[in-house]
Amino acid sequence: MQVVYLHGLSSSGQSTTAQRLRRTLSKYDVISPDIPVQPELAMTELKRLASTLKPDAIIVGTSMGGMFAQLFRGFRRILINPSFHTSRHLREKIGQRLPFHNPRLDGLKDFEVTEKLVKKYEKLEAKQFDPKFGIIGKTPDSPDQVHAFFGTKDDVVNCKKEYLTHYAQATDFEGGHRLDPNTTITLIVPLIQSL
Repeated sequence: MQVVYLHGLSSSGQSTTAQRLRRTLSKYDVISPDIPVQPELAMTELKRLASTLKPDAIIVGTSMGGMFAQLFRGFRRILINPSFHTSRHLREKIGQRLPFHNPRLDGLKDFEVTEKLVKKYEKLEAKQFDPKFGIIGKTPDSPDQVHAFFGTKDDVVNCKKEYLTHYAQATDFEGGHRLDPNTTITLIVPLIQSL
């Protein structure tokens, strides 16, 4: 079984969550790419990745990765504290260089937040729930294929209300924005194993 883990902004495919999933799901093929910062490059890379996946792959994403995971139409998806409006967070940081929290395969250490970058995210976000937009899989899409987890102490993003206008399966957990080890082991891994 293939499990794709999509990290959040300022992270990488080498994040502690990705490593924990690889260790815990050792019988699964856990794929965790570095998502390019530029959203159009991210979409190109993720579409390429989707073309290599089996139809029963499970896509898991946290924060910004949750937004990208939501776009994998036709696949089973698990969104954790999805950030459907990454542009809002970036807009507050225009002119700054933000460091990556984990090593990236491309060797990048940081990235610059520009008005142009923010506008690119706004453009993607404006169509993210359009069923004809996204990363289209080989099987028909259904709202039942999506489940989200929302931390009750998340002080970074809160997209639960927006999520529930498109999907129904949502679970609250006692935690913040970052996915902690306990939540990963007790909530996320069992759901992956049950799908």
